[in-house]
Amino acid sequence: MEEQRAPSIARIATKYGLILGVLSFVIFLVVTMTGIQQNWSSLVNIVLLIVLMVLAHQEFKKTHDGMMTYAQGLGSGTLVSIVATVVTCVLLFIYVEYINTGYLAAAMQTQQAALEQRGMTGAQAQQAMSMTAAMLTPVGIVVTSLVTGVIAGFIVALIVSIFTRKGDPRAVV
Repeated sequence: MEEQRAPSIARIATKYGLILGVLSFVIFLVVTMTGIQQNWSSLVNIVLLIVLMVLAHQEFKKTHDGMMTYAQGLGSGTLVSIVATVVTCVLLFIYVEYINTGYLAAAMQTQQAALEQRGMTGAQAQQAMSMTAAMLTPVGIVVTSLVTGVIAGFIVALIVSIFTRKGDPRAVV
């Protein structure tokens, strides 16, 4: 009879990262198609990240005698956010490059209107729009999303792991 091995951190984190990546893209689609403010979607994505990270940590602890060190939690949480960010970025790239090719132009118009509403005109507005144009390309969006997603996920994992860790009570300190 073969002994059943507990699933690894990577396997559990990948599972929850895939779920989070798809949910994040669905939220992006809902925001894009309904015109809801982006601030709302950022908050929902952070809450989802926390919830799914906690679920990943709980599953790990269930399969590892109820224990998880801070380092294991941090690694698991970071991996959840990396997988989710990569999945979201791939789906986002496909969406803006092939499905809704007018998304970037609409985003530029929205940014231009926001600058005008703040009273910015002339050289400052042109400089801001040139920087925005560099970021609002399919590759620019992916790179920006990857960097911010991984950094934000790491920070969330630092905090969540404090509360979800559970050391071995038999360990000698």
